[in-house]
Amino acid sequence: MFNAKIIRNAALMLAALLASACTKTQEQSQMSTNVSDRHVVVTAVTDNIIRVESAAEGQQALPSRATVLDGLAQGAKVKVSKSSDVLSTPSGLTATLNKADGNTSINGGVNKIVNSTNEPIILPDGRQCITLKTTSRGAYYGAGERGHSINLRGDTLVMYNRQNYGYTQGDPRISQMNITMPLFISSDGFAILFDDYAAAEMILGEDDTIKYITENPNPITYYYINGAETIADVTRELTSLTGRQPLPPLWSLGYITSKYGYHNEKETVGAIDSLKKRGYPVDGIVLDLYWYGKEQDMGRLAWEPKQWPNPEKMLANLKDQNVNLIAISQPYVLRNGKAIDNYNELAPKGMFMADTTGQGPQEVTIWVGEGGMLDVSNPDTRAWMRQRYKELTDGGITGWWGDLGEPEVHPNGLHHNGLTSRQYHNQYGNDWSEIISELFAEEYPDTRLVTMMRGGTTGLQRYSVFPWSTDVSRSWGGLQPQVTIMLNSGLSGLGYMGHDVGGFAVDKQRPEDAELYVRWLQLGTFSPMLRTHAQYKAEPYHYPKYASIILPLIKERYRWLPYNYTLAYENAQYGYPLVRPLNFTEAGSHAYDAINDEYLWGSEVLIAPVLNQGATEREVIFPQGTWVDFKAPFTQYPGGSTATYPAPLEVLPMFAKAGAFIPMADNDMASTADYNPANLTVQFFPVEGVSSEFTLYDDNRLDPKALEKGEYRLIHFKGEYQDGTITVSISTEGTYPGAADELNFLLVFNGIKPEVQSIGLNNGDGTQTTYNGQAAMGVKFNPSQSPIVTVQP
Repeated sequence: MFNAKIIRNAALMLAALLASACTKTQEQSQMSTNVSDRHVVVTAVTDNIIRVESAAEGQQALPSRATVLDGLAQGAKVKVSKSSDVLSTPSGLTATLNKADGNTSINGGVNKIVNSTNEPIILPDGRQCITLKTTSRGAYYGAGERGHSINLRGDTLVMYNRQNYGYTQGDPRISQMNITMPLFISSDGFAILFDDYAAAEMILGEDDTIKYITENPNPITYYYINGAETIADVTRELTSLTGRQPLPPLWSLGYITSKYGYHNEKETVGAIDSLKKRGYPVDGIVLDLYWYGKEQDMGRLAWEPKQWPNPEKMLANLKDQNVNLIAISQPYVLRNGKAIDNYNELAPKGMFMADTTGQGPQEVTIWVGEGGMLDVSNPDTRAWMRQRYKELTDGGITGWWGDLGEPEVHPNGLHHNGLTSRQYHNQYGNDWSEIISELFAEEYPDTRLVTMMRGGTTGLQRYSVFPWSTDVSRSWGGLQPQVTIMLNSGLSGLGYMGHDVGGFAVDKQRPEDAELYVRWLQLGTFSPMLRTHAQYKAEPYHYPKYASIILPLIKERYRWLPYNYTLAYENAQYGYPLVRPLNFTEAGSHAYDAINDEYLWGSEVLIAPVLNQGATEREVIFPQGTWVDFKAPFTQYPGGSTATYPAPLEVLPMFAKAGAFIPMADNDMASTADYNPANLTVQFFPVEGVSSEFTLYDDNRLDPKALEKGEYRLIHFKGEYQDGTITVSISTEGTYPGAADELNFLLVFNGIKPEVQSIGLNNGDGTQTTYNGQAAMGVKFNPSQSPIVTVQP
């Protein structure tokens, strides 16, 4: 027995020595193997992103249009052995590559393992299928604009952009909408992106099997994106890969009026005058297709002089009132109207999508006529479109609206880049948006851009796009999926997904519903873009009996400018959407995976909109933490609880997170031009035992490169309520040309009665006061000071 044990131990030692001799670890970020006729390459792009490429001999993936990162992770290591290599990054992410069969296993932690054979299967119809296997147990979000469900696990998602006129909740069409993206985020803290834009399907199986089936004949690269713990972490990493939206112009966060449509100058000016006479602040107006004449003149891209005798003068007058104008354009140039000259110029030059032979323009028929579809993959077409946009922008148009850009009608044909309609369809909106983005970056480098676009795919946000959920039904069923659409879009990278507030597609039997309009406007006030739009009675002044509710709501949008602009900064800097799921920063919990009728507005505020007709109360589920009733701050709700909250028509249920700082602009504004970031009210919601922090962002609100240049100011707030004493400290970091030398903040202690034992200030000048029955202190200081306010309730 003794000899046998010695022999066994000696054998184990020898095996370990041999294994050690056959393994080595080296500093590198990539590993590969050849299997049969395939070459598999696994690359650490960053500490948290792994790229997997698998190509047969002689094949090559198309250049990536979805991603902006092409580097190598620093500090990554590869442990090489005879049977497999293991790539690891400093964050702890690992990928194992089996040398014999090309299989990979990527491990980001518990419930975050993804395995694949990396061998695509060619289906009988010629499509290729890639299969992954995950250990995730949570929800799957994202995939672009999806309205049918917030949790996409178990769904087969079609990747082919489609318009759905007049859709409602429960409509099966809204599982496939105008912006599709072959990606998903797991609530367990990782994401998968297939680097493709061809027509495809992504099957998110209940059994944790992921299948991606595409019409792209080329090899498909996929990415594993790991988050440290939370969905917020994953969103930050995903958008570092696919790109982030530049800072928006401040006016885009104001109120914008729109309808189908303003027919002439008189109607356009009249709408703005009507709003202003009734006290509504307004920052923008959108012109639908009548600016170039009528529907049949689509593709004209020129003002119709009979309806707009002096457009440049009109635009200048609007700009004098700080009203910006956005104008529509479409992918089609029709022959049956006043765009015939453009058609005759472009068709012989091959600037339209070609037919299947590639010899001539493909005929396109839409609901108002026939003609050609601009081929935005053709450099000549892009140059022509850019020049027309430039001429019109020089004339005073501020932003652009790209409509029908799925494209809505995309017949079978060939594009200049050699791709078929179905291979290029989803990418069309991105390339169209890129034309406008490049124009502004090169010709108007001091101007921030707004492009409204309803079609596209992964990375669309890079082009300053403000998408909207297209022609939704003006009905309660139309209102109900809007939260889901904003959540899935935001987690896919589209932080500014909005909707036609009030509902677009009008039922002729019931063309208006004042209750619905109010409830939709409540949701719109806390949406990325507040833009009313409809076929009928779009503007708020059509509901005079409800002006006492509607006017304060739109003014409230302006009060929230400092907070909302900070959310814009968080989106540009970190990729965080403005509309966030309840579990956005809650690691490891699946309690809120399927909630689709409430959301976080930033990190500090919970919004629970009323989405049902006649409802005067609603059930509210409170996520992790303690939540303070925004309107009645002496009332608190613990995380994990549920409450039935009274919500008559004038009430939008909303709650502040314990310790939240909400900066507000209390001065009356006619537009965002009246915003003064040096004079704010800061609503603070102290709760015993809670410490908190918040950073307010400020810059000149004009420079597109403010972040890149470092020309901005961060104002840090720290709050603590311990042992019966509340302490708030304020400090600043950085500055910018034109920044105020003195800051005046009214600090409001919500939930604290004005009769306090003591209130004091260290640094700066202070005045004790009250605000709506709450204790408050006015604090005046210069940025070199760091005021500290102490309150003993």
